[in-house]
Amino acid sequence: MEEYREALPDFERLEAEVVKILQGIVDKSKILIYGINHRIKEEKSLAGKLERKGDKYSSLSDITDIFGARVICYFSDEVDKLAAQIEKHFKVDWNESIDKRKYLDVNSFGYLSVHYICSLKDGGKYPPELKNKRFEVQMCSLMQHIWAVMEHDLGYKTKFGVPSAVRRDFFRLAGLLEIADEHFVHIRDSVAAYTKDVHKRIIEDSANDIPIDSVSLEEYMNYSKSMQSFLQTIANLCEAEISKESPETYLEQLDWLKKRTIGDLQQMLNNNASLALQMIEKILVVTNIDILSSTVALRFLCHAELVQKHYNKELIVDFFMLSTNNKDRAERYADKLINEYASNYEKNFEITKYS
Repeated sequence: MEEYREALPDFERLEAEVVKILQGIVDKSKILIYGINHRIKEEKSLAGKLERKGDKYSSLSDITDIFGARVICYFSDEVDKLAAQIEKHFKVDWNESIDKRKYLDVNSFGYLSVHYICSLKDGGKYPPELKNKRFEVQMCSLMQHIWAVMEHDLGYKTKFGVPSAVRRDFFRLAGLLEIADEHFVHIRDSVAAYTKDVHKRIIEDSANDIPIDSVSLEEYMNYSKSMQSFLQTIANLCEAEISKESPETYLEQLDWLKKRTIGDLQQMLNNNASLALQMIEKILVVTNIDILSSTVALRFLCHAELVQKHYNKELIVDFFMLSTNNKDRAERYADKLINEYASNYEKNFEITKYS
């Protein structure tokens, strides 16, 4: 315990260095993680460990988890990718390390993770007192992390720690978490395949029948030749730079306007581009804004749609309520739109609810 107290400042420096390296690994490898948890074992916790397993240790250096970090991946199949990167950046003690996924009995439940006992590499410019200290790096999926928290915080460790009356429920829960892990991977892969297909069809201009969703709308905004041309026209008109932003907030507005497919959106662009540009010239050009969000195209195309299709004030207010959630403001926007673009309505046209 005296060794621990003397070495604590070194472990704190080691913690900062290792967390920095781990974050660099994640950033460079582009592995999607939930987070990096880390801690230095508290004195009380170490005392309890020595009390339970003191015969195993002759000095502080025999204890490999004074400092420990856990990197939590969103997906179970990325744990191995992360482990491969850890092996490149740290010196791994293979005799002390363990892949718990390989050793858990098929009829048991527990924490399925990869535990590496590591130390800093000799080649790095680290102080000697940091190089000779070992530490633990755990790698797991988010579902595995949830199970670990349940085991640790609630004390449900090993088959002897769980009352027999509830053991069956824990077996079932462990199975559900493993199934959830597999399905999250499947969903991720399905979304990736769908995005690839949508991207290809938009590039080929054959995406008219694709439903509008967050994926297809973003691909259309970013890669449709006609939409990119329209955005470039806006940029030239306003002498501004277009900043690429997610169009997801416009899904509800497009649905309200009954734009359900990429073909519907393309038709709205074809029909309303001219009026939308008039609106932009009247409202934005005079502001001298240097940077415009790419969603500016959807904003003014939707407003032009309201005018071209002769929506009445009540419905226009309803439309603006989708984004403002303020009735007075929505009514002001509706009045301004109708008054400024009244000439776009046919003379003697009786405005009725558009269906």
